[in-house]
Amino acid sequence: MNQPGKARVTKERDVRIHAELWHTSNCLLKAGQEEPRGSAHQFRASLIFRAFALEALLNWLGPRLIPHWNYLERLKPIEKLNLLADLIEAKPDYGARPWQIVKDLFGFRNAIAHGKPESLSDETTEDLDDFLDAKLGQYLQTAWELFSTEDNAVRAKEDVLKIATILYEKANVEHDGPKGPFSFGFQIHGASL
Repeated sequence: MNQPGKARVTKERDVRIHAELWHTSNCLLKAGQEEPRGSAHQFRASLIFRAFALEALLNWLGPRLIPHWNYLERLKPIEKLNLLADLIEAKPDYGARPWQIVKDLFGFRNAIAHGKPESLSDETTEDLDDFLDAKLGQYLQTAWELFSTEDNAVRAKEDVLKIATILYEKANVEHDGPKGPFSFGFQIHGASL
């Protein structure tokens, strides 16, 4: 019986986690839009992954622009964003779109990441009509629950893409492989006998 030979297989992959997280966020948004039942969970997850993607993009750009970026890893995402924006002369206006999503998105992310129990209360005066029973059954919602909407998930996608594009274009970083703020990395591989 003839034994097969051996091949030496080599692989190298440029993993751009920010692109992976961006794609995950898009998949979750699409799933929520396609199935309304339980969609708040999909939108919530999409928003979380959108925040992750933005911070990961900052962590991808940072080392390309600042030597020893690893010393800055512990900065808050908005601090990293401000530092990079200053360096490349971008002018964030956190009071207007697209930049205002940053504080909302990272505030939301922090509320989820550092979740704590809350006690909610509300008091209203309602009409005695056929709709009172339905109003009684509506749950009070936290700020993070109220933020978990399709509109916010779509707005976050639009605004983060605009911010990422501004940062990417102004940074004008040299890198191998596909271009664009959320382009996937690449893999090369080979085999030799």
